[in-house]
Amino acid sequence: MPGPGPAPETAHTTVHTTAHIAQNMADAMTDEPDAPAGTRPGWVWALPGGPGCAGHARRVLRDALAALDFPRDVIGDAQLMVSELATNAHQHAGDHGPHELWLYFGDDGTGGEGTGEVRCAVFDALADAALPGYSWTSGDCGRGLGIVRELAHGRWGMRRTRSRLGPSVRGKAVWFAIPQAPPA
Repeated sequence: MPGPGPAPETAHTTVHTTAHIAQNMADAMTDEPDAPAGTRPGWVWALPGGPGCAGHARRVLRDALAALDFPRDVIGDAQLMVSELATNAHQHAGDHGPHELWLYFGDDGTGGEGTGEVRCAVFDALADAALPGYSWTSGDCGRGLGIVRELAHGRWGMRRTRSRLGPSVRGKAVWFAIPQAPPA
C-alpha cells in the first residue's frame, strides 16, 4: 500500500512522510503517560461531544481510509469499530474531554515498524478508567468491545497517553488495528 498522500479534507493536522512515520513509530502508542503530545505520525481529528460523536468518527475514518485505498469491506468494519469506541467515549467519558480520533501506521507484530497495519484510536481524558470485563449476559450494553476484538482479530487495546490537539491532557486511547491489504 502506498504511503499517505494528502490528508483528507476533514483532517485537522498534516500527514507526515513515510520516513517520519518510521522514525516516530516507537512512540506512536507509548505506555508512557507523559509522552509529548503532537509527536505521533498520521492524522488527528477533534471529535464533537454529544451523540454526534460516533457518526462524525465514522465519516472521518471512512474518508481517510478511502484516501489510503482500503477496500470497502475493510472500511465498513473499521467504521463499526470506531463507532463502538466513539460511543463508549461519549457515554462513559462525555465530561472528560477532549475527545480525539487518531489514525496512524503501526507495527504488525513482526518487528517491522510502520508495516502491516494502520491503527485507529479514540482518545478521551478519563485516564483512570479500565477496559470493562466482557459478558454476553450483561444486558443491552457491554458487547461493543467484543465486536471490536473480533473484527480487529485481537489487535486492539488501551494505552494511557496524552491528547494530541490543543493543550496536552492526560487520558487514554482505545485503539484497534486495521490490517493492510497485501500488495496486488
